[in-house]
Amino acid sequence: VAIAYEFLLSTLERAKTESADRPESSYLSACINSAWAKLNKYYTKLDETPIYYAATVLHPGIQWAFLTRAYSGREGWIDKARYLIQTLWEEEYRDHPAQWEIADSNLPVAVRAREYNPFDSFQDELMSYPNSEEESVADEFERWQSTKQDTFSKHDNPLEYWSAKRFEYPRVAKMAIDVLSVPAMAAECERAFSSAGSMVSPQRTRLDASTIAVTQTVRSWLKAGLLEGYDGLLKETSGEVAG
Repeated sequence: VAIAYEFLLSTLERAKTESADRPESSYLSACINSAWAKLNKYYTKLDETPIYYAATVLHPGIQWAFLTRAYSGREGWIDKARYLIQTLWEEEYRDHPAQWEIADSNLPVAVRAREYNPFDSFQDELMSYPNSEEESVADEFERWQSTKQDTFSKHDNPLEYWSAKRFEYPRVAKMAIDVLSVPAMAAECERAFSSAGSMVSPQRTRLDASTIAVTQTVRSWLKAGLLEGYDGLLKETSGEVAG
């Protein structure tokens, strides 16, 4: 979103200059200025939340390169972006337990059970020693930022990248997936509301809220191609997925 705003603003600035040489320059200038004012109104809201900056920086093909260049000469803007992202990291993710751990499905049942034994946990707390991995948890985000992502471009899917990196950077990956999963616009959400409204017809007034939620979630995933090899209970009719 931040990149799109910069592109649109620069396009309007260029249009201002070009319109001066046109016969109808006053009319065009008025339209361009109105568009610029409206865009700038929303552009200034970027500082109200860390999400927009975080979505840019957490894209491995972009990181800080874009903001550093776009905000060149405006160090205060860059400092504000860094502050917002760092605050999000420290308050919401840095100290949280890692969500993703190495799968233990191949271990014997007895071994898996012993790992969650209260007595074993008690011993671990008494006999644990700090190691380099534990000491670097707080710097996980900093460690990722200092690593150049040579094989990833701005055109690649960042969610695929973070899915692959979720064991190496579990907390940063959680933050990135949370941020990058937010829809850039509400159009698809509105479609989901409309679909749910069609599903809950006067003949279906006793549907439980959880049933509606699960059905619409599965429908959305199916349309997005996230469910491969489904059992066929959900059928497609004329190119549309039945709700």
